[in-house]
Amino acid sequence: MKKCFYCLIWLLSIFYVVGCARSPAYKQDQNYYKGDNQAYYGGAGGKSPTHRIESMGQPKKRVMVLNFWNDTPIKQGDIGLFAADELKRRIHQTQRLIIPADLKTEFGTQDFVHGDKVKVAQLIREGRRMGVAVLVIGRITKIVFRQRGDEVGLLRQKQSLAAVDVEIKLFDVSGGREIMAAGKSGESSSNTMVAFESNNLESKEYRAELTKLAVRNAVGMLVPDVIKAVEKMSWSGHVAKIVGQKVYVNAGKVSGLISGDILKVLSPGDDIYDPATGAYLGRSEGQLKGTLEVVDFIGPDGASTEIHTGGGFQEGDVVQLY
Repeated sequence: MKKCFYCLIWLLSIFYVVGCARSPAYKQDQNYYKGDNQAYYGGAGGKSPTHRIESMGQPKKRVMVLNFWNDTPIKQGDIGLFAADELKRRIHQTQRLIIPADLKTEFGTQDFVHGDKVKVAQLIREGRRMGVAVLVIGRITKIVFRQRGDEVGLLRQKQSLAAVDVEIKLFDVSGGREIMAAGKSGESSSNTMVAFESNNLESKEYRAELTKLAVRNAVGMLVPDVIKAVEKMSWSGHVAKIVGQKVYVNAGKVSGLISGDILKVLSPGDDIYDPATGAYLGRSEGQLKGTLEVVDFIGPDGASTEIHTGGGFQEGDVVQLY
């Protein structure tokens, strides 16, 4: 009886060991198919590798910032020019967008604003003329300057404060539409010990310098929103010149194109207006003409391409990553 009992224990042990040895392999096998199905059908909830890498590799977009409109009664210094230059400087520092140094325009924000409305059609035409992807207009809506401190004493503690309200709007030149509107407030202050009365604290130059510091702080807070809005846009360029089978486009290494990139070519599309009001509604997407392959680079930021498929390309046609 005792011998039979030991035999039974021995047989159960064998079955247990075999079962345990099989379980990890079986589990791994099940996990393999489970994981494969999740990846195939997108059950993992994440982006596919192609989508993730494609979003990382978007070429940089050209951005033009027009001089801000100082829409306040305080006209000391060229605050509008300073605000635009400060925004361009901050954007350039990120190295994520292109601020063309060689582009000039005689127009500022005020030239494209009528009352509370933006002259979008005229603004977009100017953007196309300059060959940029995004136009930024800005307005300074309020400037406040105050002083406080001791009123008596040989040495007096004085605090000067400045605050500004700044608004910007971003426009997608290719799509002919507004893509962002935002506003920020900035402030600055200065604490000074003065003997008797100080005329320096009352001068226009002193106020202008303090106001510029407030503008700088406001503009700095707008930069992350600008980067985020522009990088959500699909990149596009255009055909600059056609020589035989060579097609040159207005983007190259600086923009982020790489040799072997395939570009699709579309006609420029049409401007659409509301027939009842005449209001500019935007630009329709052009017709697909074919594709190009980037083979070489020219100049500061241009590329030479060869025809991959299609034909009938013309200067001014739109190019996008395929």
